[in-house]
Amino acid sequence: MKSKIQLLKLGLVVLLLATSAHLLLAAPPNTGIQGQAFIHIPQFLVEVRPGVFVGVGDFTCPVVTSFTILSAHSNRALGHFATDAGGTFEVPLPPGKYLLVPDTLLGLAPTPSSFEVTVRAKQYTEVEIHYRLAPIEVVTWPGFPIIPFTGGP
Repeated sequence: MKSKIQLLKLGLVVLLLATSAHLLLAAPPNTGIQGQAFIHIPQFLVEVRPGVFVGVGDFTCPVVTSFTILSAHSNRALGHFATDAGGTFEVPLPPGKYLLVPDTLLGLAPTPSSFEVTVRAKQYTEVEIHYRLAPIEVVTWPGFPIIPFTGGP
């Protein structure tokens, strides 16, 4: 009877150690990158009457996009991620150096096209992804609006 109790205790200890080790390995790290993506529309002109133009100010808003994270040392892709509807993202990563490569957005290249991010232990590194539109000029012809778009970063 005594040996059965000792065997049961040993089995319980092994089960407890295996379970706690699994929980420690499954816990997400408290390190990585987090941030937000934005699109910038620079000032553009609107012709309110012949020969009279009014400048409309710069406009910045969050944008949904995606990006790839590469190891800075090996250039090996570690994953492809997307922002949420508000342009925000959070990617848990171990400490180290990474290369963040945003995807193009509606034909717009991000500014810059890629950048290095250093992740430190026990913290998230804040980053922002930026897309910039070229100036837009809105011209109104009599009774017919024409909106030329120059596009590009």
